[in-house]
Amino acid sequence: MLLTLIEFQLSLDGKVEFGEAQLYFQLVDMNDDDKFIPYALVSIYGAPDEDMLEESSRTLWACAHTGSEGFRIVPVSSIISVVSMQPLPQCPGDPDNLWFVVEKPGLDDTELSGYVDPLL
Repeated sequence: MLLTLIEFQLSLDGKVEFGEAQLYFQLVDMNDDDKFIPYALVSIYGAPDEDMLEESSRTLWACAHTGSEGFRIVPVSSIISVVSMQPLPQCPGDPDNLWFVVEKPGLDDTELSGYVDPLL
């Protein structure tokens, strides 16, 4: 069985975070007519490496994968977008095990097309 984990950009406690969804589930809100509220168990990535962030003019968000130490239960409504976390190639002097954010993965590979009326 192939297990695919999905990474997200999240808004948590007024901050932008990145996380890897592990599990989705629903809980019943007993105070709101037994309404189901969706949640996700997410492994939150660590804070970005500040030196890399500043040197890249705040374009390279490289952070450590925290695994089970970063588990948080978050409401699905806190998800902003889907991202891809890629392993950062290590240069001499860089910290180990850093991952970087790729926003809008695959969008540059798509093409909008439709019917084109040929010129007469």
